[in-house]
Amino acid sequence: MKKLINTILLIFLMGTVSSCLKSGLDDLETYNEAKITNLNFECRWWDEAKNQMAVKILNIEKQISEEDNLITCKLSVPDASGSFTDAVRQNVSLSSLIAYMDLSTAARIAPLNGAPKLGNPGDFSAKEFKYLVTAADGTKREWTIKITDFVK
Repeated sequence: MKKLINTILLIFLMGTVSSCLKSGLDDLETYNEAKITNLNFECRWWDEAKNQMAVKILNIEKQISEEDNLITCKLSVPDASGSFTDAVRQNVSLSSLIAYMDLSTAARIAPLNGAPKLGNPGDFSAKEFKYLVTAADGTKREWTIKITDFVK
């Protein structure tokens, strides 16, 4: 009998405590910006000594134009140091870089017309690529990334 009463009380308490709010909630802001706010490139290689993947961020000079939805950049490969040896450095090329970008809050990005997928090794040797950034409210902006120079 005690178990039955405890079970009934438990069910009653669960019902009263877990009610859903239907009012009194502020509307959350719907973000309408579809911007790329930063761009970086890196190279990755297998470090035999550490038996793990290693990463080196490339030096980048960039200009971001929100008016034109255009990012122009000049990439340069850093000097060899540590596990980033001269041999590894010589293998760095536009055909095997990883790009990543910072976007407006809650925005999404998609490559267009065969542009390399971000976060994965990609071929950037064509030096000009288009990406579609979609804001949380559905606003869309097409961005162009131009690599003006690649220096080793």
